[in-house]
Amino acid sequence: MAWRLDAKRQKNEKISKSKQKLEKNIKPDTKIRLREKFTEMLELPKEIVLDMPKLTMLGNGDLIIENYKGIVEYDEDILRVNTTSGIIKVNGEDVYIKEITPESIMIYGNIFSLEFLK
Repeated sequence: MAWRLDAKRQKNEKISKSKQKLEKNIKPDTKIRLREKFTEMLELPKEIVLDMPKLTMLGNGDLIIENYKGIVEYDEDILRVNTTSGIIKVNGEDVYIKEITPESIMIYGNIFSLEFLK
């Protein structure tokens, strides 16, 4: 029985090593394009597979940002949130964070504009 587990472990190690060699030879841009095509073919949500931020806005007062990385600046008029796509700048009046979790931020206030900065 132990020899079966050992054989499986060796096989998994070989697969892992060949996968690592393949990944080293693929350029980062190609990886992103492959993920995008894979996402489209399987009709998977891009925000999950590509780790992109998802913004949901209701009127000009409620904003939910999912898949964020951190808060860069927080003031009553400006909120800047870091994401994998860049920084999202929320401009408004009496802007505040109502709820924050590791996955999303719920922002309330009178929102005037959203800017996407690189």
